[in-house]
Order: sequence, then C-alpha cells, then structure tokens
Amino acid sequence: MRVGESPGTDFSRYLVWTAFAVITLILKNFAANANGLNTIVVAVFFIFGIITLALMIRRYLRERSSFSEPSKKFMASLVNNIGFITLMIILMTVLRMMISYLQVTGKLPQFKNDDVTSSDQKVFIFNLIANVLIIAVQQQLVSTGFFFNYFFRKSSPASAVGGIIVSGLIAGAITLPGTWLQFFMNTVFGLCYAFTYLYTQDEKMPMFIAIIGALIGTIMI
Repeated sequence: MRVGESPGTDFSRYLVWTAFAVITLILKNFAANANGLNTIVVAVFFIFGIITLALMIRRYLRERSSFSEPSKKFMASLVNNIGFITLMIILMTVLRMMISYLQVTGKLPQFKNDDVTSSDQKVFIFNLIANVLIIAVQQQLVSTGFFFNYFFRKSSPASAVGGIIVSGLIAGAITLPGTWLQFFMNTVFGLCYAFTYLYTQDEKMPMFIAIIGALIGTIMI
C-alpha cells in the first residue's frame, strides 16, 4: 500500500503525467506521414519523449519505494505469473491479428491517429522505436502505474472493479482515438492491462504485455 499524499496533490500530478503522455503521442503522430518523416518533429518528439519518460519513471520509482510491500524483480514476477502472462500475450496477439485482418479485408476502417503506411523504411523504424520504447511505457505509467498509485487503493472487490473500468477508459482515451470504435478497442486493451496489474501487483507485467502488443501492432500495420 502506498503512503498516499493529499487527493488534490495526487490528482494534480496525475494530470501532469497524462499531459506528458498525450503531448508525446501528438508529436509522434505529426512526425510521420505517408510521404516520410518530418525530421524536425522527430527530433522534438525524441527530446520531449525521452525527458518526460525519464521524469515519469524517476517519480514512479520514488513513489513505489513508499509501498509497504517490497518491489518485485522482473524475472521473479514473470516466472510466478507465467501462465497468466502467457494467456494475456496470446489474447493481445489474437485481438490485434483480428483487427488487422478485418482492416485488410475492408470490414473495419483504418483508424485515425494509427501508424501510417509508407514505402519509406525509416517511417516503420521510427514507429517501432517510438511505440515500443516510449509510447507504450508512458501510457502504461499513466493508465495503470500512477493511476493505481493515486486512486482506487482500497483492498475491496468494488474498488478493484471500479479501478479496472476507469483505468480501461483512460487507456482508451489517451490513445487519442479518432472514432468510437477505436476508443472501444483501445479500452478493451486497457481493461486487460489493468486486470494484469491488479492480478500480479507489479507494474512491470502490464508494461511488458503492452510493449509486446505495441511491437505486434506496429509490425502488422
């Protein structure tokens, strides 16, 4: 259990972390288009994204040290939850494959603010690095890490269910969806990440799944 601060302080800080993640995603969306990369915006994206990500990780680790429970090592947590994590990765992969298939066959539209298709290999490499190393980590810190540090900290079924639902909605919103369908699909992913966090009690596990999901999603587009 985290040694919490005042609700107002927690809420204000959460707005800052959310703003960091949203602005970083906006910069990433402007950095690449079908014609290639905008090198100036790419540079701004990496500078802003890396600095804000470093600040978020530093703050999260500092807050995590105030928990009464000791921090778990990545490999120990992964081994202890290997069955559940494997199931979630399979679920993420199947969902992304289904979405990609439906888009290719024309049964689903291409989503706005999704990674652009381009013949320029640099665009693909940029999207891969940006999604996996920056965007996925920032969004998980916002939708699960900081979120469950600040809110829904009571150990009760009602708090857990409420936290999962709200966390999923936040995850769907911070991806800046262009349609309600895209928002719904990203919310489903967010619900899975939130459930993973509460099941494992380790932020590294939903982050690990989100990174794999971002890798698969970027490759399939």
